[in-house]
Amino acid sequence: MAHLGISEPVALKWRYIFHSDLLSILRTHLSVEIWKMASQTPPRKILFLTNVERGEANVFLATCDALLRLAPSIELHFATFSGLEDAVASVGRHVRESVPQAEPITFHKIDGISMEDSLKQLFKREKVPTRAGYPPNSYLERPGIINTTKALRDTIPVFVPYNGPQMVDIFCSICETIKKVDADLVVVNSLMTPGLTACYHLGIKFTCLSPNSIKDFAAAVQPKAAGLWKIPALFSGYTFPVPWYSRPANIYYNIYGLFAWSRDNNRKQTEKYLAAQTGATLRTPMDLTTNRPVWLKILVSSLPELDFPLAIPDYLIPCGPILRDASPIPESDPKLEEWLARGPTIYLNLGSICPVTESQALELALALKVVLDTLRVQPKAQNFQVLWKLKKLGNYEVLEPGSSIGKLLGQYIKLDSVRIVDWIQVEPIAVLQSGHAVCSVHHGGANSFNEAVRAGVPQVILPQWIDCYDYAERVEMLGIGRIGSRKAKPRWTAKELSQELLHVLRGENAISFRQKANEIASLCDKNGIGAMVAAQTLLGECPEKIL
Repeated sequence: MAHLGISEPVALKWRYIFHSDLLSILRTHLSVEIWKMASQTPPRKILFLTNVERGEANVFLATCDALLRLAPSIELHFATFSGLEDAVASVGRHVRESVPQAEPITFHKIDGISMEDSLKQLFKREKVPTRAGYPPNSYLERPGIINTTKALRDTIPVFVPYNGPQMVDIFCSICETIKKVDADLVVVNSLMTPGLTACYHLGIKFTCLSPNSIKDFAAAVQPKAAGLWKIPALFSGYTFPVPWYSRPANIYYNIYGLFAWSRDNNRKQTEKYLAAQTGATLRTPMDLTTNRPVWLKILVSSLPELDFPLAIPDYLIPCGPILRDASPIPESDPKLEEWLARGPTIYLNLGSICPVTESQALELALALKVVLDTLRVQPKAQNFQVLWKLKKLGNYEVLEPGSSIGKLLGQYIKLDSVRIVDWIQVEPIAVLQSGHAVCSVHHGGANSFNEAVRAGVPQVILPQWIDCYDYAERVEMLGIGRIGSRKAKPRWTAKELSQELLHVLRGENAISFRQKANEIASLCDKNGIGAMVAAQTLLGECPEKIL
């Protein structure tokens, strides 16, 4: 450029500026094109299939919440039976308060009867003795050869609760929803037989999500067949590891369970009817261990540190406790927060499917009176109090001065140190995380166990049925609480329960219980929020689409 009178250094500078501007323009253009492509790329789409019962559905609701926070543009579809519409909608509303761009969840109603209602019909049809609003009577008897055998037989319908026509209706409804949504990934409840059957039949990519423990899926694949003799069988009530003298019975229970499964008439008739009407093969939770697709992952609401020592197969993903978020009590119920702040609180809640007779409620009331009387005369006594959520079986009074329970606890009820209610506005986890709960007394359900674990609160368990015995044993194995009814289970006595409560609250190991409960809560924190871990795993199974 010298012939134009421009020096070489100046020319180089202009050339650099020109090229820089050109690169800047190209980068801007490329960014715009990438943004256009991204905006035109269909969002990832996940379909959730679950039973409507809250003990199972809550892990799905919690995972949906986490997914919307991690990937607000994701398109979520939620299919279940009628009754959960408001809960699903509330998840989206709650997330959008802090993540406005999150998409609402699309609800799909599955035609047919729910698992709970079908079980009630089946028990009635098969003449299985039950009490109103309760599982089979066999669940309520003390574990032993006769009672445990009956309970195992009565549990088979939980896996196949439907007759042939009911199964076909639900199966067809689910298949129609799967095809209509055309999701990138289907997440199905591991206990939802119609959902599993539909996923297997259609040959789609799916993942299982479960509120259950590692043991429920890993026991069958343990080295040296340890699932037969070392790990407590359902309804056995045995400790872990099973004592040598109880191993023959434990093996018998496991073999009998398989025998009862193979002989169950309802299962065989439903399987035959389904095949004749649709050509589909019945798939149940049993298939997740005996006929699992090699690519299938099963996400569970637990951690190895919360379960019996087990060999964990690669396809099993322990996420940690998968729990729904709850608003802090000062925000959701300021009056309850004010009451809780008065003193250390024992939280007693035996769950929604464990109604209590008057005689058993009296045993609970007497145990609480003994505990409160004892604690209040000790040195450096604190004003312990009780929040008792009671679901009654039968019609009886609890607060009236003339009632049996009123007579026992009248002094504490007048002082407002004992509250007995049939409903609590806030979630149980909110009570436990308030900082005022010092003990959680519950029936041994998975959610109740996980809520107390997550909150770092010692537990006293009154195990009722199926896996409740396992969670009770885990509490003692982990050193975070006690079984409150080892001698009387599945019922309880005031004498035994009061002794165990005092042992946890003021016994020689009370400090250890609190420390270990806090250590395990910290371990869960370190692992990550269970729902977030589940959500991240599902996103990994459902990669971003690229045009």
